[in-house]
Amino acid sequence: MRQVPLIFPFSLAFFFAICGTVFLPQIRLLAFSPFLALLYNKASFIKSLWIASLCGLAIDLLSSEFRFGIHALNFCLTTLLLYQQKRHFVEDKSLALSLFTVIISAASTLLQFFLISIFDRALPLSGKLIITDFMIMPLADAVYAFLWFTCPMKLFVHIKKVGWQAFYSKLLSYTVRGQKL
Repeated sequence: MRQVPLIFPFSLAFFFAICGTVFLPQIRLLAFSPFLALLYNKASFIKSLWIASLCGLAIDLLSSEFRFGIHALNFCLTTLLLYQQKRHFVEDKSLALSLFTVIISAASTLLQFFLISIFDRALPLSGKLIITDFMIMPLADAVYAFLWFTCPMKLFVHIKKVGWQAFYSKLLSYTVRGQKL
C-alpha cells in the first residue's frame, strides 16, 4: 500500500467525516483514525503533527459539539503519543492497519475524554461509557479501517498494476445470470 498517495486515504476519511452520520447515524466512528495510522507510516514526525492537527481542525469545523480546537489538540497529542509505535505495525498488512487503528482510536477517545473534561464540561464516567467508547467503538473503527480503507486501497493498487483498460474489460467479462453485462 506504499504506492497509494496520501491524498487517496485522506479523501476517504474526509468524505466519511462529512457523510458518515448520514449513513451510520447511531455509530460515532473516528473518521481520521485509519488515516492517521497510514500517515504515521508515510510521513515524518513533524509533518504528521501538522497533518493530524489539520485533520482535527477539519473535524472542529464540521462539528459544533465541543469547543473549537479540542479535536485538533486531541489529534496532535495522539500523534505525539503514538507516532513511535508505527514500527510495530507493518504498513502493507491489512490486519496491521486495523490493529493500529484500534490503538489510535482508543488513545484518541481517552484523550478526548480528558480534554473535554478540562476545557468544556465534565462527562459522567459510567460502565456503559467505558465499554462502548473504549472497547466496542475502537473495534468498530478497526472494521471501518478494513472496509473503507484497506479494500479500496488494494483495489487502487490492483488497478494501477493491471491498468484501467484491463480492469474494465475483466469487469465486463464477468457474467450475471448467464448473460454478459
